[in-house]
Amino acid sequence: MSAARATSTGRGQRVRSGGVVPWLGIAIPGPRFIAVWQRDRDVFLRLWKAEVLAPTIEPIVTLLGLGLGLGAYVELGGDRDYVEFLAPGMLMVFPMFGAMFEALFGSYFRMDQHGTYAAIQATPVRPEEIVLGDIAWAATRMALNTGLVLVMLLMLTPWLGFVKSPLVILTLPVSLLCGLLIAGVSIAFTSIARSISQLSYFFSIYVLPMFWLSGAFFPTDDLPRWADIASNLFPLYHAVVLSRALTEGDLSWGLLGNLGFLLAFLLPSLWLGIWAMRRRIIRG
Repeated sequence: MSAARATSTGRGQRVRSGGVVPWLGIAIPGPRFIAVWQRDRDVFLRLWKAEVLAPTIEPIVTLLGLGLGLGAYVELGGDRDYVEFLAPGMLMVFPMFGAMFEALFGSYFRMDQHGTYAAIQATPVRPEEIVLGDIAWAATRMALNTGLVLVMLLMLTPWLGFVKSPLVILTLPVSLLCGLLIAGVSIAFTSIARSISQLSYFFSIYVLPMFWLSGAFFPTDDLPRWADIASNLFPLYHAVVLSRALTEGDLSWGLLGNLGFLLAFLLPSLWLGIWAMRRRIIRG
């Protein structure tokens, strides 16, 4: 009897009201987050014609404009053209905006304007599952946009030689992984925004430095030491390095460090987003 009471007491200390694990500050999300992901997916499928145009056209226009225009004045080591250097980065940098916008503006509207979060809370879905569902959908959008850009690159490859390896298909899971990290950080910022105009701060603080230091537009090796270090702190940089290696079929052991970065910060990023947004949902 006493042993059973002790076990029950210990379990109660580990999991408090709402299933919250004290040392995590959140409850472990269950499979109901999939229903939230499906809800976001269904909304996208109703609007897909408008949603897929910009993520496909913008990176290709940028690639051809910079690659064939500015590229005429850029010299890289070896016999590689600048447009070929740009192509792998386009698989990550512009799709990144898909994940970021979903987790930033999409989540803000669902939370503050449309009452979607409040409606879902009337169901058995926990706040943690609402947030994880939104994060998962944001990452899915990044992977989807990467797939769209990849199709365009494959269509242009016979003329411009963009894709040199079938390993390029692995850029899709890399994009998904990167999207989870970016969405976690983005939705954490959304949780502290009190007006939609405050979301623009996230661009200046996080998105623009990550965009330009991603290594997609120029090599970061010759940058000042502080800039090189800063670039390595962003998940997008590591995703671009992996994308370039997979597109060109140039694999090395050093890539394990880039993959390791994304994997190491996956759970912390998810926790940050869930913990921060859960507090906002509960407190209102």
